[in-house]
Amino acid sequence: MTAINIEQQPAATIPQPTPHFLTGNIAEIDPTFIASSFWRLASIYGPIFKLDLPGRPVAVLSDHELINEACDEDRFEKGVSGPLKEIRALTGDGLFTAYGDEPVCTTHYFLYPQLMMQQNWGKAHRILMPAFGPLAIRKMFPQMMDIASQMILRLAFDTIGICAFNYRFNEFYLDQPHQFASEMAEVLVESGKRSSRPAIENRLRIWSAAHNQENIMLMHSLCDKLVAERRQNPKPEINDLLNVMLNAKDPVTGEGLSDENIRYQMVTFLVAGHETTSGTLSFIFYHLLRNPEKLVAAQEEVDRIIGDNAIEEKHLQQLKYVEACIREALRFQPPITAFSREAKKPTRLAGKYEVDPSWQIVCNLKGLHLDPKIWGDDAETFRPERLLNGGWERMPRNAWKPFGNGARACIGRSFAEQEMILNVALILQRFQVELTDSSYDLRLKSTLTVKPEGFKMKVKRRPGKSILVGIPGAPTGPQSVTSIRGDDSARSLRATEPPSSQKSLLVLYGSNAGTCKGFAEELISSAAQYGFLAQVQTMDSAVENLPANQPVIIITPSYEGKPADNAKKFVSWLEANSDSSSKLSGVQYAVFGAGNSEWHATFHRVPKLVNELMTKMGGTQIVPEGLCDVRGDILGPWEDWQEKLWKGLSEGGSTMPDIKDKMQVKIYRPEHIDVLAGSEISIGIIKENRQLAVADVSSEKRHMEIELPRGMSYRTGDYLVVLPLNSQEIVQRVLKRFGFQGDDKISIQGTSKEFLKNQTPLTMYELLATRVELGTPASQRQIATLAEAIPAGSQRKALERLQSDDVYKSETLKQRFSIIDLLEDAPACTIDITTYLDMLKPLVPRQYSISSSPLASTSDALDDDIDHPLVASLTYDVHCAPASWSNHGPFHGVASTHLARRPAGTRIRCFVRPTNAGFHLPSDPETPIILVAAGTGLAPMRGFLQERATLAAAGARKLGPAILYFGCRDVDQDFIYKDELAAWEREGVVSVRPAFSRRGPDNGGTPKKYVYERMWDDREELAELFANRGAKIFVCGSAGKLAKSTAEVTQQIYLERHPEKTEQEAFEWLQGIKETRYVSDVFD
Repeated sequence: MTAINIEQQPAATIPQPTPHFLTGNIAEIDPTFIASSFWRLASIYGPIFKLDLPGRPVAVLSDHELINEACDEDRFEKGVSGPLKEIRALTGDGLFTAYGDEPVCTTHYFLYPQLMMQQNWGKAHRILMPAFGPLAIRKMFPQMMDIASQMILRLAFDTIGICAFNYRFNEFYLDQPHQFASEMAEVLVESGKRSSRPAIENRLRIWSAAHNQENIMLMHSLCDKLVAERRQNPKPEINDLLNVMLNAKDPVTGEGLSDENIRYQMVTFLVAGHETTSGTLSFIFYHLLRNPEKLVAAQEEVDRIIGDNAIEEKHLQQLKYVEACIREALRFQPPITAFSREAKKPTRLAGKYEVDPSWQIVCNLKGLHLDPKIWGDDAETFRPERLLNGGWERMPRNAWKPFGNGARACIGRSFAEQEMILNVALILQRFQVELTDSSYDLRLKSTLTVKPEGFKMKVKRRPGKSILVGIPGAPTGPQSVTSIRGDDSARSLRATEPPSSQKSLLVLYGSNAGTCKGFAEELISSAAQYGFLAQVQTMDSAVENLPANQPVIIITPSYEGKPADNAKKFVSWLEANSDSSSKLSGVQYAVFGAGNSEWHATFHRVPKLVNELMTKMGGTQIVPEGLCDVRGDILGPWEDWQEKLWKGLSEGGSTMPDIKDKMQVKIYRPEHIDVLAGSEISIGIIKENRQLAVADVSSEKRHMEIELPRGMSYRTGDYLVVLPLNSQEIVQRVLKRFGFQGDDKISIQGTSKEFLKNQTPLTMYELLATRVELGTPASQRQIATLAEAIPAGSQRKALERLQSDDVYKSETLKQRFSIIDLLEDAPACTIDITTYLDMLKPLVPRQYSISSSPLASTSDALDDDIDHPLVASLTYDVHCAPASWSNHGPFHGVASTHLARRPAGTRIRCFVRPTNAGFHLPSDPETPIILVAAGTGLAPMRGFLQERATLAAAGARKLGPAILYFGCRDVDQDFIYKDELAAWEREGVVSVRPAFSRRGPDNGGTPKKYVYERMWDDREELAELFANRGAKIFVCGSAGKLAKSTAEVTQQIYLERHPEKTEQEAFEWLQGIKETRYVSDVFD
């Protein structure tokens, strides 16, 4: 058989976006965040693509197979280009930025020709490598502990300063960063900008170049000063890198480092170490706080191994879970986004892609570290356990590269790892940590590295931990808490001491949408009337800190069986400690929960779980748990439970004081109003708002496109959260009923309801339009309150009838009678504005599934070479219910009506909220997908298909099968996006299979009325895709209809293929694959 030489085979074409005349592919690159452009293009063009950029061609690699090959030191070497090349103005031929062939000194070439092949990098590397060896790093532990024990901000900068140069920047004691740090940050930003500009533009930017050079000179002067001082006053007893660089000799050349090269190495250590360590620590705590069960596990390990003792060097090797968390954070999002390689000679990657030594080869770490072929289907899930129990050792070669590659990898890796383990352990030993904003989602900013933007966490000393816990020489054990004067741990929840006339009460809430937070604030406002001084906190703030000296009230929702964002850590803590029957001994508590009955399998799971675990851990229940259904009467059960709670808290559970409102309202005549421009942060601009379907057979459906604020990003499948305004019509109805004008001013005092508070008086119109829910159905108690304010007569009898148990459920609640509806039809009611406002709930944001893909948005924007923000589209129903009992007109949904009336060019307040981890397209586009939707549940599916269409148009990636089952009523009336879906079907993006419940095509096709019927007919195909090809199912639509019927037909298909299984086993099978292979996003 004749051997085939691969190099002789025709080379494959490397995928590439269409280049433009003169500018090539520069329009594809975001100069403020180059890495994000590589990520986006890798999603479209796959594991390898080419760009024509100023100076040289670039090939970007984004999977393990190709990057592993590029790490071959025999064929490739480190490339210094882009931002690294620009930063050489600061770091010169330091270890990080030296060229591979950079000479030692031309004088040596003349005297010693045999040194021609020696490099300045090689000499410095050989001198410094022993200083970064395991033993040397261990010797730095005392200095690291000295800095880390201060446990304040900016620790990385000072740690490098003290360990490397015995110099204290003293950032801990400055209100602002040290001048050197500020100068360094400016140089890094400017270097990134210069690397993405054409050369001629850099030459024209004279002032920015001069300022950049001034910063560099100032930093160099500090380094030169330190070198000069050490040479003048040697300190041989100091164990630091500066002594090594000044005194050590290269074993090959016998030479030391020049002062110039020492300067370059010093700034290299500060730039590389500060940027990477500080960024990584932020990423670590972001992931731990977003995955509280991992945080609880890491803290448990620290407690078990270290306790209250000072951390010693021996402990670092035992903190395996902490180490795994750090490594997983570096895998998930390393601060260095890529490393560059260059071919030593013309060669081929994967045997087919030709690359030339003149090319820059970018190894995209996001593609490498999230490669599902290496890391599995959960590659985009933070899971430190994957690196334990042999997982780290089994990892394929070159699969984890946050520190670079080969001999040119980061020399300070061991230093950084020791520093990070030490500091994470110290924080977990001393503090409970919590997100400042529980709704925060990771946003990235870019300089030379990437780091979280706007990420803030708050810390609170753990109960029983003194201010000196973990500090060498400090007392340990129980006596350490009481023996230290001035210990401010008394500020914990356990230590709140109310005035002697009042009793303490702690109210904890979890909330995403604001409903349970509103309940908590209402409880606080009532507490003083019953003799309690209450404080309100998030549930997460109470981890390890539930008081036994005061009642604890917990108000929590259940989102498809999961806790709210600011309650996840608390629930994880309860679960982790559920084996301890005395952990909560002495704690008196009560639980109220909100849930959605459409999610029948997980209805009220979280409040019931919290109640069960607290009882199991020794807590004492004050009153039985209270539960409400957000699909029904949400206020009635809450009001009933409050009454039981106050009775239970009253001594003997008997008498209760009369409830008297303390809220005070003053009305002001209008004054001159200055209209000031507000912040543009989280303000979206509506670009398009068009009708998709009229309201003949169902509700009106609309399509809206919103230009997002710069810096805001999203993933396909995420939500856009919109803060609506009440309509002008309903606001005017309230104003008319109480006899006010819209520009009358109102001042509210004496309430704990945050949504009603304001530092200065505001207009009545602003209060009613922006702060409160005006259309919420009235509760039975609220109707009773209105009836009591009416003299005996027909109006009172009508209200009493509406609040009776039978009529309320069958008529009042069903027709959504609001308080203003009832007031208008009962003009004899004498309640005042104070009572009315105190009845209202806060106006909460509404979330909508985004119906577009960011890949398509960016690709479209690039066509005109202009920098555009992302555009997100919404597909939404305009909710309108039948007229109520007294002809006030139809009920209009607050948010959907607000959106429908906003013309193009107007602005709305919005932000992106990530969906659950599973509701995203598979990372491998060849994985088959089965999409099931009805009505505007098509929104996220359209985003998925738009992304697939973008990939198909690029032509670089193969797509697996995709089937869309779409439920409509009428083929002509509400088959939304029909033409777009047909075009995508012709392009091979999707197979569209609609089901029409009322009227289908006139040609007699599609006889099946419902989605589940079509799925049952296609069961053989679906089973083959799911069982044999790893298909993933996505469901979006009504929880009570589409989601329920889809789950049932899926279980039926399973049972048909597994006749030996029972229906209960089929149900358990489906529950077991939810969030991985069968994911849903359902609504009412």
